Amino acid sequence: MQPHEFIHGFQEVVACFGQWPSFHDGEVHRIVLDRMARSPSGSYMPSVEIYLRGWIMGPEVTSEGFYKLHNDSVVHFLFEDIFDFELEGFNHQNVLSSLNLSLVEDPKGSGQVLHVELEHCYQFSAEFSARTATILGVVPYAA
Repeated sequence: MQPHEFIHGFQEVVACFGQWPSFHDGEVHRIVLDRMARSPSGSYMPSVEIYLRGWIMGPEVTSEGFYKLHNDSVVHFLFEDIFDFELEGFNHQNVLSSLNLSLVEDPKGSGQVLHVELEHCYQFSAEFSARTATILGVVPYAA
């Protein structure tokens, strides 16, 4: 299994972009931290929602001299039952080098979890692991 296939609804992202994007030069628009959700056992289950703008960069250049962006969209992620959460440098831009995903063993011994790294490009970075992950939506970017 590819790490992005761990995310429920990943097919919506692939359908939009034609592939799983790297999110190189993508921008985090919004982060929502929530500790109030409850697991089926009743314990609190922290989550993070991330709205991440991404695209596929083509070889074409616009009249302004920029590479043309294809399928410019915002992906709404929900990561639940998160742990080892770190966030640094949230600012006015939040550009990423990439969204790095990997599957790692759950320290609780219940199989694999998704490790997420929002690799910095300009000050902002984040890293955490999640026991579940879901795509809540993909919408075209509107400036």
